[in-house]
Amino acid sequence: MKVEGTYVIPAPLSKVWEKLMDPGVLQRSMPGCERLEPTGDHSYRAVLKAGVGPVKGTFNGEVTLSDIEPGQGYSMLSRAKSPVGFVEGSGRVQLVEVEGGTTIHFIGEVKIGGMLASVGGRLIEAAAQKNIKDTFANLAREVQA
Repeated sequence: MKVEGTYVIPAPLSKVWEKLMDPGVLQRSMPGCERLEPTGDHSYRAVLKAGVGPVKGTFNGEVTLSDIEPGQGYSMLSRAKSPVGFVEGSGRVQLVEVEGGTTIHFIGEVKIGGMLASVGGRLIEAAAQKNIKDTFANLAREVQA
């Protein structure tokens, strides 16, 4: 499944970038994220509670950032498992300063398996887009705090 979108945060690019690179801010921004611990340079261990419809679980996984261009963007690779299935994703986040704020553009590919995949593609896609939008809305609040 492909995910793609744009979100505008009414803050300078430098401040948005600073918050995007802060694991504590990201943990608070991602819905259901209970832990996001650094394990190395731009590598993290994550624990998230998530689900779609009646299929819910606690996912343990890893997130790695690469191809980092300070103030411009980075690539991300994530893998997470739970008794209800797995989620693997890869993508790119790009930032562009615009009048009145910063535009974040994201594009990626997500693979889902196990019971989680049995829920149905449209429901999963809608849930993924909602989680992404909620993450950026929460990040915007963190930036403005």
